[in-house]
Amino acid sequence: MEVGILRQIFIGIVCNLLIIDSGLNEGWSTPIIPKFKQDDPLKVSNDQIVWVVNLMYVGVGLGSIVPFLLMDRIGRKGTLLFATIPKIASWILIGLAATIGQLYIGRLMAGVGCGITYSVMPMYLGEVSSKKTRGPLGTAMAVLLNTGMMLAYAIGLWTSRFAMSMISLSLPVAFLAIFVWLPESSVFLTRKNKLTSAERTLKWALGKDDVIEELEEIKRIVASEEKSSERRARSVARSVRELFARRENRRAFRIAVILLSALTLTGAAPLLAYQSFIFVEAGFEVSTNVSIVMTGCAIVVAGSVCVSVVRFTGKRLLLLISTPICVLSLATIAIFFGLLSAGRDVSALRWMPTVFLVIYVLGYGLALNPIPLAYIGEIFHTDVKAPAAIFSSLYYAVATMLVVKFYQVLQESQGTYMPVLAFTVITLLIWLLIYRYVPETEGKTLEEIQIELRRKN
Repeated sequence: MEVGILRQIFIGIVCNLLIIDSGLNEGWSTPIIPKFKQDDPLKVSNDQIVWVVNLMYVGVGLGSIVPFLLMDRIGRKGTLLFATIPKIASWILIGLAATIGQLYIGRLMAGVGCGITYSVMPMYLGEVSSKKTRGPLGTAMAVLLNTGMMLAYAIGLWTSRFAMSMISLSLPVAFLAIFVWLPESSVFLTRKNKLTSAERTLKWALGKDDVIEELEEIKRIVASEEKSSERRARSVARSVRELFARRENRRAFRIAVILLSALTLTGAAPLLAYQSFIFVEAGFEVSTNVSIVMTGCAIVVAGSVCVSVVRFTGKRLLLLISTPICVLSLATIAIFFGLLSAGRDVSALRWMPTVFLVIYVLGYGLALNPIPLAYIGEIFHTDVKAPAAIFSSLYYAVATMLVVKFYQVLQESQGTYMPVLAFTVITLLIWLLIYRYVPETEGKTLEEIQIELRRKN
């Protein structure tokens, strides 16, 4: 394997320590929430549990604003290093929390760290990698996010809240210790007119001495930004206007909304957070803990398959394959709980929620979960990447919060079948939108992607 590819893989591994940590935060609710009704010294009501889940996503929204303030001043690298501060503090607070207020603050800070990570990491990896590794590295982020969720299940189901927090704390600490030695994005360095440093970064990351072609491409990308903005400091309003000023930006925005909806509105967050209650309600004879671990393994396996095949199949085809799998799985689960709610005899069908939730997770993990983040790092022009990244994190945070609350309210008032049925319909609509509007970007340079977006309506 080429030296440059090995170095890019190394960068990806180090960066994804922060992604795995985010997965631990995302998956934390599933094993820990039942403990508040059992052996945890802190007792939490049902309404408080919803906020324990959702405050992390509130934090994601707040954290997504931080890159707008820091990313173009201290760089992508500096902003990611800054993200370790709330991440480290959150695990300490979550582990030691003796009151619900302390737990709320810990979850909020965890979300802030995740929000910064989600906004900046795709951009950083997209700018330091080549077109050969950009797709796998981009999709690997979601795979390792899922790995963090699986680790959260594996650790949290059999340890205390404090023990899980102290184990999880090691990841942002390790990231901080290693990432400080890695290079800044060559795109950012070029924008700051640090061409010698940009060239040095490219030579190291690509593993070759002749990087003239790559540096010229970056110069063209940055030059187009200078032409459109003339290097003036832009206000928030101006940056948002630029997001919609050109055809390629409008089309990228539309693609981002569709893919982020696939990530959030298909119901994965509440289904995974409340899966222990779903399994208990279904009454399947396999233990709840085993079922939870099965879903954790399924999402990691599916994501690993995505990384392995995405270079050959492309991202769009995987999206079109995985979405119907999710639709059929959700429909089957909705039918089961509909029959259960109607008082029908479902004793012979109690295996269905466990089996089809695992199938749903396999479909979701194959594309709907890993691929949107990879697209976000590729489709936006460099002069709108900052507001686009912030928008993406805000959309993710708000949509996930609403979906979790939507699930809780509808489940308590109508039964489990009703929110799952709603997710079925939404996922089907998203499949149609992907088919109509989402293009293929696999194997293309950032410049080629922008040219294609300009050409199409």
